[in-house]
Amino acid sequence: MSAPVLYDLELPPLDIDLGDPPPPPAGRRRRQLRAAVAWLREHRWDALIVAVLTVVGGVVHAVGMNRSPARFDDEGTYTAYAWAVQHLGHLGHYTYWYAHPPLGWLQIAAYNVLTGAPDRAPYAIASTRELMLVCKLISIPLLYGLARRLDFTRFGSMIAVLLFALSPLSVYFTRAALLDNIVTPWLVAAFFFAASPRRSLTAAIASGGSFAVAVLSKETALLYLPAVALLLWMRSDRRNRRFTVTMFGTCFGLLCAAYPLYALINNELLAGPGHVSIEYAVRWQLFERVGSGDIFDPKSTAHAVIQSWIDQDRWLPMLSLLLAIPGLLIRRTRAVAAAFCIQVTQMLRGGYLPYPYVIAMIPFAALTVAGVADWLFAGRLVVVPWIRDRVDSTLRAGLGSPGLRRGRQILVGAATLVLAVFVAHSWQYGLQDLRTNDRDAGKAAALRWVLDNVGRDEYLVVDDAFWVDLVEAGYPRSHVIWFTKLDVDKDVQLPGSPQWASIDYVLLDHQDDLSVHLQADGQPSKDTLNLFPTLGKALQHSHPVVTFGTGLDTVAVRAVDPGASVKKAGG
Repeated sequence: MSAPVLYDLELPPLDIDLGDPPPPPAGRRRRQLRAAVAWLREHRWDALIVAVLTVVGGVVHAVGMNRSPARFDDEGTYTAYAWAVQHLGHLGHYTYWYAHPPLGWLQIAAYNVLTGAPDRAPYAIASTRELMLVCKLISIPLLYGLARRLDFTRFGSMIAVLLFALSPLSVYFTRAALLDNIVTPWLVAAFFFAASPRRSLTAAIASGGSFAVAVLSKETALLYLPAVALLLWMRSDRRNRRFTVTMFGTCFGLLCAAYPLYALINNELLAGPGHVSIEYAVRWQLFERVGSGDIFDPKSTAHAVIQSWIDQDRWLPMLSLLLAIPGLLIRRTRAVAAAFCIQVTQMLRGGYLPYPYVIAMIPFAALTVAGVADWLFAGRLVVVPWIRDRVDSTLRAGLGSPGLRRGRQILVGAATLVLAVFVAHSWQYGLQDLRTNDRDAGKAAALRWVLDNVGRDEYLVVDDAFWVDLVEAGYPRSHVIWFTKLDVDKDVQLPGSPQWASIDYVLLDHQDDLSVHLQADGQPSKDTLNLFPTLGKALQHSHPVVTFGTGLDTVAVRAVDPGASVKKAGG
């Protein structure tokens, strides 16, 4: 018996033609050009405003950026990390121990390779500061675009950008070669895409990707996750909200997973003998790092850090704190005000408060202040649904009458103008100082003295602000030692015994002196001698040879004399 026939029908060949052939590239380019022209015509006023704001912000940032602030150790650290990526193929010039994810200085290294910035910079850190200017120029249009997507008027959006671009506090910190400044455009971009009016999956993916880059550039950006998620939830369409939030989380999670995966491949995910690990770095950052104290204690380091911010500009911190609660109640500013409030809340914990912590707060402080002022000018009474349901419709209609609306706008406009006069008067001195005062002169003179007077075969202990410049000038890497690695990195080896006696010079500024607890009499504290004996002994047997600069920017070159008599260590 023959096998049964399953199919007695011959199928026609499959037609794989899915449509008309694609148009030639020339036609596609013409359509893209027409679309771009149409978009520009529709948004010509916004484009013009953004162009003017970017030029103004860029000029204020750029003039004097290599003179003020003076270069300091943290800037040198990230510049040296990028130098190591470029020249050594390593993630750091010493053992990489996961204190921060490496994507931030990988971006610095890429910028240096693509643009040749180190070849035209007056000193090594200045090349990284050039990238900070680029980050500022990118952040300005993103911030304006975010404000517009949050339904700010053009005037309100301009105010937000001007607060961000012209505040002396912002200019001072955004010039510095710090990871926080690399984070800023990525973080603002995450909010910008989350607020997309199209509410599409593509926007959610772009937001998740931008936020992942921000976190992988510096892990502290993770604190903003609730605010980004809140904005995405508020702005997404109810019909595809689950999909957009899921795509955001998936994109963000998968990209961030690359960091622990890298550590796992290198057997450095969990702590263990003989190697660094993410586990130890996270534990140290969260629980073991010495705190800065209570911000309300006048004697605490945290209080001094905040006071240094206020000395640069008291208006932006004061206004943003004053308007934070109204910003949370108003729908359009709720997410950005939440981002600002999260950072303020973290300062109340009493943990470690970094000097540049304020950088990532500045754009959200600016958006909160400008957004609330813009809302007041527009005169919208309703802020949250439960208020709307309880406000009498007649009262709402009365407050919304043309006469009262006009009077309210005049009152708010006049108050804004008066406030702007006071703020501008206060800012002019800070901006003039940042434009004209050469705070880096002492550091430049100290580096020149070392290059002229210290032989290439001698051993120097320096802060990282000088490390790349000295190595590029011909000093062997093994002879130029970053002071924070002297007693903690097994790869740092000095000839002779005791090792501290091999050090010829120590080059530290006054801020470094404070960090290693150098007393007023020039002697290291007992803690320094106990925890960092090599550094402590070298300082104990050193004396200043020459000093440059003033205040916290004072930098001293100390010669180490093993035979010198020493005083008893301070308490």
